Amino acid sequence: MTKLLVINQYYAPDLASSGQLLAELCEALADSGMEVHAVASQPSYTDGAVSAPEFEVLNGVNVHRVSVGSSVGRERMRTRVSGYVRFMYNAWRKANSIARTLKPDTVLTLSNPPSVGLIGARVSRKHGARYVYVLYDIHPDVAVAMGFARIPAPAIWAWHRMNQYILNRADTVVVPGEAMVDTLVENKGVPRDRALMIPNWGRPEIGVVEKSQALRREVGVKEGELMLLYAGNIGILQQLDPILDAAGELKDQGVKFIFLGDGARRKELAQRAEQEGMTNVSFLGFQPEERFRGILTSADACLVTLQPGMDRLSAPSRAYTFLSAGQPLISMMPPDSELARMVNETETGWNVLNGHELTELALSLKENLPEIEKRGVNARALYEERFTKSKVSQEYIRLLGDS
Repeated sequence: MTKLLVINQYYAPDLASSGQLLAELCEALADSGMEVHAVASQPSYTDGAVSAPEFEVLNGVNVHRVSVGSSVGRERMRTRVSGYVRFMYNAWRKANSIARTLKPDTVLTLSNPPSVGLIGARVSRKHGARYVYVLYDIHPDVAVAMGFARIPAPAIWAWHRMNQYILNRADTVVVPGEAMVDTLVENKGVPRDRALMIPNWGRPEIGVVEKSQALRREVGVKEGELMLLYAGNIGILQQLDPILDAAGELKDQGVKFIFLGDGARRKELAQRAEQEGMTNVSFLGFQPEERFRGILTSADACLVTLQPGMDRLSAPSRAYTFLSAGQPLISMMPPDSELARMVNETETGWNVLNGHELTELALSLKENLPEIEKRGVNARALYEERFTKSKVSQEYIRLLGDS
């Protein structure tokens, strides 16, 4: 039996998307016959998170949780950093203790916190295990590229050095995009045979259902209007101003823009929409999962954006959820980016470069609903072919079972 030790600060029932994805992956690995032990913190992603058992077998996974004290929530950077430090100390002790008796074949970490790979590298070497490092975003490159939080130069230098140490000691580095593999090889010195692309899957996986006209009315979409949905992080990585540029041009044209989620730019963008009288734009925040599913499946198409060049550092994983629901994508990225090429080659949606192109596309789609339906069918077919949780999990099972 393959024995796997997983270390990451966030794990279900914590609400962080990385922790939710990790829990689903661990459960699939356990179902395949592996013995899986996960070391995580007590739920701490959001203020008011409720404590969970220090140890439990959760859907076949042995989950060990360590304390981060009162460092709960992410609103203040001081709280976040304090939580990282407490987690690192307690997770190192717990992981080392488990490894002594478990004798794992493989240690796997994500990058929450960014330093958790230090534990993975040290524990794996100390106990003769293979180390697999899974990166959903390549930091600090993302933070530097977007000018996030004005991180001091010495901190950036130290972050780069730490990441290089972790990458050099990983037997395999997994990222969710081919362009990210190129970044690891070309910019980070990771040998190509140790860099592997495994995509994410839709979380949640939804399936195709009939649009709810009642729910469309609830969110302010009138009969005959086109409903375009943006769901995900409203932050610095995404091109969001061009969406509002299009919304401004389409104020009286029967096109409604719905934003679900939160992030660093939500307040600013919502204020702009209000100041410019964009009554066709609604910011609804996070939604309970069932309502999220209902709103998503009631849209006509879903928007996916990244700033130019960011596909080399990050992957828009929400796109997989949209595909799982049979929703066509409207990507806003350079035409040579990975997602834009996929959308065009598979006819699962459309790619636009700016707000004006989005305006023209929306007006044409409003008069061509059969084309929306056709590309939605293609979207679901593509998801079933490449991106289902069962298919992606099999790639991890092959990787991690090959000890």
